[in-house]
Amino acid sequence: MTQILQPLRQSLSTYEGWRAYAEKPPRERPGVLSRSQLDDLSDRKRAIYDRDRRTWHANLIFRTRQVDFLHTELGDLVDSNMQDADNVKGAAAIDAPPTLGKSTVLKTFGRSYHVRRLVEDGEYVDAEQTIRHIPVCHIMLTGKVTIKGLHEMLLTYYAHPAAGPTRATVSGRDLARAAAESVARHDTRLILIDDLHFLNMRTRDGVEVANQLKWLANEYDATFLFAGVALRERGLIGEGLSGRDAAMAQTFRRWTVMGMTSHAWSTGDAREEWTRLIRNIENAVVLADMPTGMLVDIRKYLFARTGGNIGSLMALIRRGTARAIRTGTERMDQALLDTIRLDEGAETDRRHLEEKLGVTRTRGGAR
Repeated sequence: MTQILQPLRQSLSTYEGWRAYAEKPPRERPGVLSRSQLDDLSDRKRAIYDRDRRTWHANLIFRTRQVDFLHTELGDLVDSNMQDADNVKGAAAIDAPPTLGKSTVLKTFGRSYHVRRLVEDGEYVDAEQTIRHIPVCHIMLTGKVTIKGLHEMLLTYYAHPAAGPTRATVSGRDLARAAAESVARHDTRLILIDDLHFLNMRTRDGVEVANQLKWLANEYDATFLFAGVALRERGLIGEGLSGRDAAMAQTFRRWTVMGMTSHAWSTGDAREEWTRLIRNIENAVVLADMPTGMLVDIRKYLFARTGGNIGSLMALIRRGTARAIRTGTERMDQALLDTIRLDEGAETDRRHLEEKLGVTRTRGGAR
């Protein structure tokens, strides 16, 4: 029997991978079957149905008010950056703790912009249709990034020959020129740089890359959007610095800095927003024995489990649905969720939040 291998996930730091992500059709939600309908499925059909449900739950993304606000702010910036090429454009940075969804915001905004630009200006930039229109460039920084490495990442995205096996023989100046030409040639107007916190401003390479980013923002006819963790604390952004730090801060003087926070429980509006999110999640879950209100009824418990952190919450939902499917429970109540361990941050804060909110664990809940 011939085994058909599933294609490997493409990197979003290549145009092929980004295009596949940005242009793929919306995922179709599997239908909700009753327990009797599940029992009537053949082993093969049941396995496929369960796999489709796992895939569906693993890729759930929800637009909260905070995400909507960020998309609006980013849209204002990009749409207002229509100055001629000889004028410096503004940039933006999302500075937030881990697992709050900043990378997701970066990608989803980039995807909507990608689709819009293709509708506006078409898939090619020339009449002969030989040069593809690439509205968005997306790269992720890595540790110990250098100027040459930065340009190699940009060229890898465009599959430029200079980023191939012979790149070691290409000078940094030629790499920079080739990267700039690629951005212009393909009419790229939005450049997304994720994991900016890997840029170490206390090293020579870090300072040089920072200065290079300033040059790129001035040189390219594109808007730069960045995302990273603790950018202020790392010296990447900030005011009132002196000495060498002042020169670093000047590099990012034109950045609009946006933050993200965990959900809160302290006000009525915050609790309403949390309830809305939980209800949306509940409506998206595909399990045979999930009565309406099952998750909404334990929304306080879900907050205590996750601290309002969207990353922890979605991890709990993904693991909970996976276990409910695998074990045949087909429901995701507190008794099941209590047996699932989350990230160390959520588990560390759990006891304090349970006591504060008056949440009691089920008998099987881990201590």
